[in-house]
Amino acid sequence: MPETIAPAIGSVNKVNILAANRERDDNSLSIDSKISFRPFVNYLKEKLQDGSNTRSRIYNYLIERFEENPALLQPITDSHILDENQDLLDMLGTTLFPVVSEQEKNMFTMGVPYEFSIFNYSTPFRKLFVDETEEHFLLPDDATEEYLKQAQCALIYEHILEKFYHIKLNEDPHLIYPVEDKITGMKRYYKLRYDRRFIDIIPKGRLPQIQDCAVCLNSLRILDLDRQLEKMPLDLFEVEGFGVWIAEDFTIQESLDAIKRVLLRQEACDTGIINDLKKNIQALVGFNEVEVGLTPFLQLNNRFVLDETCTQHGILGKNWKSTDADSLAIYQMCVGFFSEHPEPMPLSILDEKVVEVAPFTRILLDAGIRSYIIYPIQNNDGLLGILELASPIPNQLTQEVMNRVEKAMPLLSLALLKNRDTFTYRIEKIIKEKFTALQPAVEWKFAEVAWEYMHKEQYKEAPVSGNVVFDDVYPLYGAIDIRNSSVERSRAMQKDLMEHISLVDETFDLLQARFPLPLLEGLKFKNFNYRQAITRGVTAEDEVRITEFFNNEVHTVLKHLKNSHPPTQEIINNYFNQVNDFSGFLYRNRNDYEFSLSTINNAVLQTFQQQEAIMQQSYPHYFERYRTDGVEYTIYIGQSIAPHHPFNMLFLKNIQLFQLTTMAEIAQMIHAMQPTLPVPLQTTQLILIHSQPMSISFRRDERRFDVEGSYNIRYEIMKKRLDKVHIRGTQERLTQPGKIAMVYSNPKEAEEYQEYILFLQNKRLLQPGIEFLELEELQGVSGLKALRVNINMEG
Repeated sequence: MPETIAPAIGSVNKVNILAANRERDDNSLSIDSKISFRPFVNYLKEKLQDGSNTRSRIYNYLIERFEENPALLQPITDSHILDENQDLLDMLGTTLFPVVSEQEKNMFTMGVPYEFSIFNYSTPFRKLFVDETEEHFLLPDDATEEYLKQAQCALIYEHILEKFYHIKLNEDPHLIYPVEDKITGMKRYYKLRYDRRFIDIIPKGRLPQIQDCAVCLNSLRILDLDRQLEKMPLDLFEVEGFGVWIAEDFTIQESLDAIKRVLLRQEACDTGIINDLKKNIQALVGFNEVEVGLTPFLQLNNRFVLDETCTQHGILGKNWKSTDADSLAIYQMCVGFFSEHPEPMPLSILDEKVVEVAPFTRILLDAGIRSYIIYPIQNNDGLLGILELASPIPNQLTQEVMNRVEKAMPLLSLALLKNRDTFTYRIEKIIKEKFTALQPAVEWKFAEVAWEYMHKEQYKEAPVSGNVVFDDVYPLYGAIDIRNSSVERSRAMQKDLMEHISLVDETFDLLQARFPLPLLEGLKFKNFNYRQAITRGVTAEDEVRITEFFNNEVHTVLKHLKNSHPPTQEIINNYFNQVNDFSGFLYRNRNDYEFSLSTINNAVLQTFQQQEAIMQQSYPHYFERYRTDGVEYTIYIGQSIAPHHPFNMLFLKNIQLFQLTTMAEIAQMIHAMQPTLPVPLQTTQLILIHSQPMSISFRRDERRFDVEGSYNIRYEIMKKRLDKVHIRGTQERLTQPGKIAMVYSNPKEAEEYQEYILFLQNKRLLQPGIEFLELEELQGVSGLKALRVNINMEG
């Protein structure tokens, strides 16, 4: 009987020992290893006592056959001995892997003990792990020499330590092979595990004490391989027998492990991560034709919102647009349907019958999809998203594919939760950056106060004040103001009102030609008077009176005429069309002014935002900016804002120079913008120098920081009154276009800024020369002086 089943292994015609496809280097391990079948025979003899009668007969037969060939029981150095006993080796393989098992899954080979050399391999093993010329054992392409050395040592030391020290290492040495499936074109993974039951290991001399080696007896791991090799060298042992490499399809587990590695990344769950997840899901499915879609469903204020950065990763919704009403309707329909029917929908065949039941699949059928699986993903909070699999081949997506994907669903739920957290973080970041004053530099302090509040609340103690205070910080104030902004706005309003008055005149003339009415004459006379009144300029009172005249008198009469005299409708409709066109010529001058103003302010804010990001890297500080007709800002810097970063006055000098440089560069930028602006507005630049530290606290009623103490309040008063201050004894304003004014009260402050000015003049950012000025007294503030320099606008 044993002779009849021996050929079933399907071995090669000749038994060769194939070495690995790697050149040995100087660091290769030297192991005294020989092939021998004596350990295998001894193993069978031990098993004879526990085996059944049939199994015992097979074991006895094998023992007899091997003992008839004494050369097989000795260390074998000549491969011809293996070749001469090929039939016996075939029988050995059949005994280890019974013929009744699936032939294509019998992927194994025998190998030289603890070396990457093999012999007597099965046909399925040869197809994957032996080169085409059958000369080499193929090792993984991405396996480095160091990795192979560690795997080899782990195998042999595991045997040594268990046999001689009764220590079982906490190791699982194996090799992972990525292999391209020639049928599907997909990458599959195989794990090669090592069976050492037929290997005997014998020491050549005295064994070292385990305490002297690099084995951790707590973790049961080798902590330092080089030290282990030094204290317990491998040439201290001789090894004989044969090992068995057994290959197992590891694709599913490797794909799941790859998904875990993706989720363990520190970065947010962005487009790159979702694409990586889709690739690993496709490897899990195992078909190259299958398209994978993974769509997170996001919620904002407990309602689902369509985010194209998420839906683009799907199949059903990759073309949905957040601005398209049909897309939004389909999206909400799908969200509702999958929330009510969270069970997976496997459609092995997608055809017209399916479309009748599920109309949303029409787009899939039209795209050539003939097999489809949709898997809603949810947790206790509801729907998180959907996983989709689509194939152009009917019946390709079966229950077996569903079973594979099912194993990944808990991980995909985590991925979609992470994506939802990323979305929430993005929203919160925008809120912080665009709409609140809370910045990263001071956020830690608010967190400390919040934690103190939570702690007190937990133990029901008296609530804390929750006051956020920073002591001994240095302020830097600056303002970029639009020169004569109120005058420019008034001029724009005057021009537009004149146009509107002319339109009223023209409309009344057309109506008078058809319906002579005394009332229209009276309104026209009043309209003429308003024209005369604003010829030289418009006051706020003029603007209100004229607007009331248009709304309460002119429009009332025109609407009445339109309803009572249908022939007037065309004339009156034309009037109201122009009045209601807020981008038309009646609002042209105001729109031009507002466009110029917002363009300048946006450019200034964007420049500050870019420069501020750079300066925060120098030393953390608080930067508060706010818009008026221009842009004002305050910077606070000091040790209390960044307690973990040692503060030095050099950081203050650095940010003072940054402030002066940025003001000059912004003035140059606005000057260069003038030809592109419909209204060429000019800016003035002001800096308030204050060298004394102060305390600031967060005012919860106004949601901003403010100064503490009566002396520091003087600083706030100066900020509010400096914009229109004059030079003493003149009517000249301190702030002028093309110049930077620096106000100070301490002569030492002026000396420091003179150094900065000379430096920037040398860089040709400022023009030569410095003006030393005394300022008029302000209410509550006296003794102020200023430096003023010209900016090199053509720099």
